[in-house]
Amino acid sequence: MSHFSKIKTNITNLNVLIKTIKELGFNYRFFTSTDKHLFVNNQSEPNNILVYKLDEFNREINVFTFTWNISEYILLVDLDAWNLDINFDYLLDRLFQQYAYNIVINTSSTNGFQKIKEQSLYDGSIKLTLQRWHNN
Repeated sequence: MSHFSKIKTNITNLNVLIKTIKELGFNYRFFTSTDKHLFVNNQSEPNNILVYKLDEFNREINVFTFTWNISEYILLVDLDAWNLDINFDYLLDRLFQQYAYNIVINTSSTNGFQKIKEQSLYDGSIKLTLQRWHNN
């Protein structure tokens, strides 16, 4: 018996979310909330995202979905059917950390900052050093 869990997120940036999904080694496709038809390209309503992984036979294994609720993405997952070789809580932590990292890098870059140093700390956190030169 399946039981879907809805996990509220603070994820709002579609482009950064797509980048994060790819960096974590997953594939994705867009789908509409009114159709069961899935879209590969930005057709119709590309707000909802199906995240999947390819198995050794190149078959798609659905991992979870993100649905847009007007202000943020909701992660929907069937934990009873979870069959990846990674703990879901660990994956969720990595997803949120990578998304936050990408938001910081993206925002700082658009504000003229440049990453000059990155350090992974023993507790799993990432220390970033950014700089911006000011011309007068």
